[in-house]
Amino acid sequence: MVRVSRTAEVCAAVDALHVDLPSGQSDPSQSIMLLWAIGCAASGKARLFDWEKVRKEVGPLLELHGQPGFAPSPEYPFVALSRSGLWELTGFTGGVPAAHGEAVKRWVQEHKPRGGLSPQVYKLVATDPVARRQVVNRLMSRFFAAAETDELLATRLANLVFDGFGPVPGVAVGQVFSSRRELFDANVHRQLQAGICGTQDRGAESIVASGGYEDDEDMGHVILYTGQGGRDSDSGQQIKDQELTRGNAALVTSLTTGVPVRVVRGVPRPGPGSSMDYRYDGLFRVEHYWSEPGQSEHLVWRFRLVQLAEEEIPRRAPAPRPRVPAGNEAPSRMEAVAQRIVRSTAVADFVKRVHDFHCQVCGLRLMAPTRPYAEAAHIRGLGSPHFGPDLPSNVLCLCPNHHTLFDFGMLLIDDDLTVTDRSSGAVLGRLREVSDHQIDRSHLAYHREHYSGLGWHGPIGD
Repeated sequence: MVRVSRTAEVCAAVDALHVDLPSGQSDPSQSIMLLWAIGCAASGKARLFDWEKVRKEVGPLLELHGQPGFAPSPEYPFVALSRSGLWELTGFTGGVPAAHGEAVKRWVQEHKPRGGLSPQVYKLVATDPVARRQVVNRLMSRFFAAAETDELLATRLANLVFDGFGPVPGVAVGQVFSSRRELFDANVHRQLQAGICGTQDRGAESIVASGGYEDDEDMGHVILYTGQGGRDSDSGQQIKDQELTRGNAALVTSLTTGVPVRVVRGVPRPGPGSSMDYRYDGLFRVEHYWSEPGQSEHLVWRFRLVQLAEEEIPRRAPAPRPRVPAGNEAPSRMEAVAQRIVRSTAVADFVKRVHDFHCQVCGLRLMAPTRPYAEAAHIRGLGSPHFGPDLPSNVLCLCPNHHTLFDFGMLLIDDDLTVTDRSSGAVLGRLREVSDHQIDRSHLAYHREHYSGLGWHGPIGD
């Protein structure tokens, strides 16, 4: 027997909803109530709600997005959904009336039941963003025309497709909040105290940079952010070493995945006192991380965050034949949303073609559907603080696995081109070279230096 997934079961229940009006049109009220409840689940709110809260919050949504010329009261979908397997009513005795006529209104007003998603549905949409999006899409496609979707999601229902990462629906860059509670309620920073919101498994959603750590440096579009832990709450001084756990580990995960982090800055209010507003300043990517002694001589974790630009770097078609390009000793840099800046320059194309797309570490040559595939890895990164040149002598041709390992310092290459696996200490062999492509040993030395001790722990290539 084929096992049906929980997501498929929920979508099937959505398809089975009885929503036909006497006019023959479909009534979207049950869908709107489900979308509202899913939005609450996605925001970490309760599963079951008092009737009065449902009436106050869903009633206006029905008026705004319900069937034109038909204004149902929220009692009808509130009760009707209890027979769908998606919804649960509690806090009353006896049976549930049919969801039509004045009797259902009187029953709800008399018993004032609590209602909400069934336990299984709530768990699915609250914890699984992919499943939640599939259920939302099924509700949208069945009950709303494409033109109505954006308008509907621009209301409070926007949170139902928000998984915590990236821009928050309805929140503009530069928007100011008067308290941490307001940040929390708006989903901008879903922590009331901690400066980092996130987990080691999923990464960091957001940080608050409010000057709480003595080692923080804020340069506008670049922030050198000090991780959490080890600080005296009264004096603000560092009193012990920080550990690579909790929010600090979450920021490292964000570096490896390339998913951007929301940044909130504390803005002191004018006048006496220590009150502060909080301003959402957009998305940043975690570019590097490392540990070093702070001002108080205790080890702290530092994270370099760089603000994202709007535009991506455009791709250019490769040259038909590999010829040594002029390159650029001082390349300019443009930020992109991805953790690694994607380039298809003449330099990168030359290096890959001159090695016939073979990895210089393992010799692997990957075949994509239309051509071979390899990646150009800069030994010394092009951006701050490395400022490496975009020249063939600073680029390796690597497979994706060894590109990633090299960027994170897990492969070290000696001047004699011996390649060492940093995690095990094993020698993997000698880096492959060809006569037309010679590596500048000073860039290899720079790479080794930044991974030899407690120095840089983030990728220095791109």
